[in-house]
Amino acid sequence: MSLPTVDLAYGALGLAVIALIFGIWGLAAASRVKRRYLRVFGDEKPQNVEALIAALHERVDAAVDRFDAFGARLDTVETKAGQAINRVGLVRFNPFMDTGSDLSFSAALLNDHGDGLVLTSLWGRDEVRLYAKPVESHESRYVLSQEEKQALDMARNVRGSQPIASKSQA
Repeated sequence: MSLPTVDLAYGALGLAVIALIFGIWGLAAASRVKRRYLRVFGDEKPQNVEALIAALHERVDAAVDRFDAFGARLDTVETKAGQAINRVGLVRFNPFMDTGSDLSFSAALLNDHGDGLVLTSLWGRDEVRLYAKPVESHESRYVLSQEEKQALDMARNVRGSQPIASKSQA
């Protein structure tokens, strides 16, 4: 072989290697584009990309509508949860000297705004008395006993569990 033929063969081999590198690079780029396409559009085989984009737009609109509906429902639930009785304070006590246990109690039942009631039960040998006093903003318009005030303070300071206290009179 002559020198120009060898140079021509090496040149052709070099061009073939460059073409092979570009071919591999092109296949890798096409694979990346296909993965991105599948990630965006899924496995659906639409007639055209415009129809697929329109279908995706409709799905996004439906998702936004559902999200807005869930937001409105969440606002309603949060409002109702603030009105629910979720703060409880309970004090058991013995109001009479002639009985031997803490069978009487005062219970404060409040919501997040401090509205609710204080319920007091006085147990005696011959009778049981039950008193209920309304509470608004952690205050009652009726005079509260020491035990009722203690139960109200306990309910106001609840942090997750509901404390129970017991107090005996000697």
